[in-house]
Amino acid sequence: MLNTLQIKDVFVKINKTILLEDVNLSLQKGDLNIIIGPNGAGKSTLLKAIVKILDIQKGDILLNNKSFKEQNINEVSSQIAYMAQSNEKSNLNVIDVLELSRRKYSGFILSKTDYILIENIIKEFGLEKFLNKNIDMLSGGERQKVFLAAAIIQEPKVLILDEPISHLDPKNQIEMLDIIKRKTKEENFICITVLHDLQNALHYGNKIIMLKNKKIINFQKSEDINSQMLSSLYDIPCKLFWEDGHPFLFLGHQHSNTKTYQHSHKK
Repeated sequence: MLNTLQIKDVFVKINKTILLEDVNLSLQKGDLNIIIGPNGAGKSTLLKAIVKILDIQKGDILLNNKSFKEQNINEVSSQIAYMAQSNEKSNLNVIDVLELSRRKYSGFILSKTDYILIENIIKEFGLEKFLNKNIDMLSGGERQKVFLAAAIIQEPKVLILDEPISHLDPKNQIEMLDIIKRKTKEENFICITVLHDLQNALHYGNKIIMLKNKKIINFQKSEDINSQMLSSLYDIPCKLFWEDGHPFLFLGHQHSNTKTYQHSHKK
């Protein structure tokens, strides 16, 4: 199958600590897959296993039926763009970041086509006024947009984002997620994203991956997620309602006189 990422019986262990156990997934092109789960569940570990930052001891990961075991990290990274959680300092300007990211795909010397792609993504992401600024001088939202543009410009088959909206205000969160959702559909790649904001996860995700205690306990279309699944995932009371395709989530406590919304699956 084309543009399918298969994760089969993956087991990850460091020293005597199990980080992932019996993970199985089949992810399709054009889908935004969002991983949710409590702290320490293995969310970031799963992303790092996919991009070969962490070795898997058992199982396999295949893209288009080709095993990652047969490929080195450079071969894997040529097909996957990975945007990690990062607070590292950099000496690079925004344009340098974009050009370096494109070189990962094209090689050291960029072609006219490469520069056209860079110019197009600068316009699409509204980065014109930042190009000659040091990346460390930008706001959190601006930095995240640059890093997302740098990942997408690699033309990946798989885009992996580890908490891309952490530390962003609501306006920037929505802007980032709108871009991620739109580009996933337009570019038809497989996108895997870790989020802690459950309402955003349910609203933007095509599929929801639930991780708990190093295992996947559920993998569903977002509109099929219910209160019981979330309560079990986080071990707290949960009420989930849908109204006109928007999730409304109440965690950890209950009120009498709670208004009941009509359940709608319009997204």
